[in-house]
Amino acid sequence: MADLNSNNQRTDQTGNNCLEILTFTLGGNDSADERQTQYGINVFKVRELITLPHLTKKPYSHECAPGMANVRGVAVPVIDLQKYYECSKVSKQNILILTEFCGSTQGFIVEGVGEIIQLDWKDITPPPTLVSGLNGVNHGNTLTGISTLPDGSLMMIVDLEKIITEVLGSGIDIVAQTQLTKNTDDQMVFFVDDSLVARTQISNILDKMGIRYQCAKDGQEALEMLTELAKASESAGARLADSISTIITDVEMPKMNGYALTRRIKEDRRFDGIPVMMHSSLSAEQSILQGKEAGVDAYLTKLAPKEFAEKLNQLLGDSLTNVA
Repeated sequence: MADLNSNNQRTDQTGNNCLEILTFTLGGNDSADERQTQYGINVFKVRELITLPHLTKKPYSHECAPGMANVRGVAVPVIDLQKYYECSKVSKQNILILTEFCGSTQGFIVEGVGEIIQLDWKDITPPPTLVSGLNGVNHGNTLTGISTLPDGSLMMIVDLEKIITEVLGSGIDIVAQTQLTKNTDDQMVFFVDDSLVARTQISNILDKMGIRYQCAKDGQEALEMLTELAKASESAGARLADSISTIITDVEMPKMNGYALTRRIKEDRRFDGIPVMMHSSLSAEQSILQGKEAGVDAYLTKLAPKEFAEKLNQLLGDSLTNVA
């Protein structure tokens, strides 16, 4: 089983475009002549692995939420991934993966846990339509990407945030956040996030703040768009900081992660004067430290609209001061 004891000493991702994945299996996806499908999640989201403890059932909960686990005195909500994916063969040797992101802890029941592997984001592709019914398991829209392992088998990266929102509820109501500070200056923000849900949430916040914006769907697309904007500014004899006040980036993105994107931005003089805010579900101390090492000016955990607006207003004010 994977060793997570050195999780805070994992590979530094600020200088490369790699992702470390903890692999695991579920209980009903393979036949006698097929390799068992591997699943994976970012190792920085994993707090620890434990044997499934006794669960206390909550009334009126989702059918895939079997209850709460008492983990050293802390009540942790648990989601049964085997049941969620309607696996035909559910193992009795269940393991609980405890995860920590978006500022909270959750547990996921799986069949077994494999090794920690390193992948380059360029080798991770969006899941094609056929993956939804692969080996009899309906994955719906709960995958962020797939990759082919050296043995030829597929490894699927699971969008745990999407599953949490569906099973446990997100606890975030953008419409109800009525105290967002409006920004009256004519400024534009550029943001990038591979999640449609996150892009919609960020767009709603910026709309309520009265801030114009452009967005990209992955790190590579963001860098290409920003480079073209920088070239246009140079041709006009202006600085890009005169038109873009802040760049906001996710961390986990196909093709180029947020750490690599931030480093590329900070190394290019054409982006001088534009602060970068990292906005990620990765809330572990090591992830925040890596963001700072990459050069980010602020790091926020998804998604707290009020804190997002407050920090953004601060960065917008700082950027105007730097330009003046």
